[in-house]
Amino acid sequence: MVGAYVEPTSTPGRSVAGALVTVTTEDVGRELRRLRRAAGETQAELAGIIGVSRANLTQWETGKYLPSSHNAQQLDDHFQAGNTLVSLAEAARSPRDESPAAGLSGVVDTTGSVLQVFGQVGRSLAEHLIRDERGRALGWRHNLQKTSGHTALASAYGISAMSVVGEPYIDLHSIAENLYEMRTEYGWQGRSGGRRPETTAAAVDALCRVSTLLSADEGLAYLERSLDDFSRTRPFLLSSVLCTAVRLRPDAPLTLALVDDLLSARLDFDGALLWPEKSDRSLVAPEPSAVHTARAVVALREVLRNGAERTDVRDAVDQGTQWLIDHTHPDDNVTEELVREKASETGATRTAIRHFTSAWVVQALVCAPRVPLPRIERALSSLWERYQPGLGLWAWGSGDLPIRMTLDAVTALRVAALALVTASIPPSGEWHRP
Repeated sequence: MVGAYVEPTSTPGRSVAGALVTVTTEDVGRELRRLRRAAGETQAELAGIIGVSRANLTQWETGKYLPSSHNAQQLDDHFQAGNTLVSLAEAARSPRDESPAAGLSGVVDTTGSVLQVFGQVGRSLAEHLIRDERGRALGWRHNLQKTSGHTALASAYGISAMSVVGEPYIDLHSIAENLYEMRTEYGWQGRSGGRRPETTAAAVDALCRVSTLLSADEGLAYLERSLDDFSRTRPFLLSSVLCTAVRLRPDAPLTLALVDDLLSARLDFDGALLWPEKSDRSLVAPEPSAVHTARAVVALREVLRNGAERTDVRDAVDQGTQWLIDHTHPDDNVTEELVREKASETGATRTAIRHFTSAWVVQALVCAPRVPLPRIERALSSLWERYQPGLGLWAWGSGDLPIRMTLDAVTALRVAALALVTASIPPSGEWHRP
C-alpha cells in the first residue's frame, strides 16, 4: 500500500528513504523552498553558496527539475536537514536497477537496466544544464561536478548524449543556437584557443543531429579548416573528424582523404598494422593502443557501412578487430596529452584527453561478426564499473564526471543493444500478410 506524501520537517537524523511514500519533484521543491525561507536566505544568496545559477535553483524550487545527488547533499548539509533533502530527491527519482548487469543481460533485457539508465542519464544531464538569469539553456561544463562555465565542446557532447538517450527533458534548440554562435573561422575552439579538430567535429556532429543551422557543406568546410599537420599525426583526431565527415557526406574529398590519412597512421607491430597514440615513426618504443585502434575501427566501419568498396579499409578493420578480440589486457581508461605549438607565441598548449577505452572497444566489437561473447562481456563489465547509479553518470577513476565519458558510454550501450538484440523477422512473403 502506497501512502500519501506528508511534508517532512527538518529534524536532524530523520530520513524518509525507507518510508512508503509517493514523492514528486514538486514535493522536493516545496521542502527546499521552505528550508530556504526558514533560513532567511534569498534565491541568489543560496545559489551563490551552492555554486549554481539562480535559474537552476528556481527550477528546483518550482519542481521542474530535481537537484543532482551532489547538489542535494550540498543543500542538505547547508541547512543541516538531517538527510531529508537527499532522501526526498532520491525518492522522487524514478525506480531504477541499482546494479546494472555486467554482461549482456544489461543490454538485451528490455525491462532491465539500460532503458532505466538512459532515463536517469537524461534527467541528470538536464539537472546539470547551465542556464542564464532568464532561464535560457546555454550548455554544459566539461566536468559536471564543478562550477565552471559552459564550453563549446562540453555542450556539443551534451547535445549528442541527450540525442542518444532519446529523452525529451529539455529543448535542445537554444543550446544548438548558442553552440552555433561560438564558431570561429577555423571551427570551434577549446578553452586554450587555436585549431581544435576534435571540438569542431563534436560541434558539427551535434548541430547536425538536432538542428538545420549548419548545412553539410558548411560542416565539411569547418572540419577541413580545423585540421593541420599536427592533426595527421594523431589517430584520435583523425578518427574523430572522420566519424563526423562520413555522416555528412561519405564520398566528399575530405572524407576520402581522412580515410587515407587514418590508414597511413598505423604502425607495424610484429607484422600487424595497428594504431598507436601517435603515428610518429621516430618513437623509440611505440605500442599499439586499444582505444585508438577501437576508435579507428569504428570510424572505418562507418565508411564501409556507407557503401565504400575498399579492400584496404576492410582489411584494416578486420585486422584491428581481431587484435582487439585477442587483446588480453584490461580495457583501462587512458589519458592522452595533445601538445600543440603556438603559431604566434612562445611555448605550447597542452590538452589532456580522457579516453573511455571500454566504451570504444564495445562499439568496435559488437558490430563485428563472430566475436566471442566473453570478450564483449569483459568490455561491457569494464564499462559498467564506472557507472554511478546515484548520479546517473559515468565517473573517471579520480571521481570526476567528464561529460564526454557519459556520451561514450550511452553511445556504446545503444550500439550494443541494436547489434545484439535479434528480432524475429518474418520471410519476405509474409511482410504484408493480413
